[in-house]
Parts: sequence; C-alpha cells; structure tokens
Amino acid sequence: MNNENNSKKLCVSSLVLGIVGLVFSLFLPFVSYGCSIPGLVIGLKKQHKDYNSRPGIILNVIAIALSIVNSALGIIMTVKLFFASNSDEE
Repeated sequence: MNNENNSKKLCVSSLVLGIVGLVFSLFLPFVSYGCSIPGLVIGLKKQHKDYNSRPGIILNVIAIALSIVNSALGIIMTVKLFFASNSDEE
C-alpha cells in the first residue's frame, strides 16, 4: 500500500514540475531546466501501470523544448546585438 502511494505522489510531482517548467520556459529558461529535467526523470522512472505519469512526461518534454528554443533565440539575439554594436563603432 505504501509503495503504491509513493508512486502516485511521484507521478503527481512529475506533473507539477512539468507545469512549473512550462510556465517558466518562456521567461526564465534556467528555472525551467531545473524543474523539467528532474520532473522528466521522475516521470520516466515511476511509470506505473495503475498511475499514469504520461501527462507529466509530456509537459516536461514540451517545457524542455521551449526552454531550448528560448535559450537559442536569446543567444542569437545577443550575438547579433554584439556584432551590430561593433560595426557601428567603426
């Protein structure tokens, strides 16, 4: 009984971490990485036939993907801004 209760709690925690990661993925991707990667690991480890951890896994994967896109766009914009400011000085 206790093991089933633990599995259910871990599936719910994976779902909550996925929601938090999804919310922060657009504004603070480093927070999203900190929530979504552990949430994904928990969801994958605790797949149980009685408790569905699939929504948590899906939310965590989406949050990680959005965070990667947001980070990449931030790096591209920073590099373009840096080179644009260097070409204006010459």
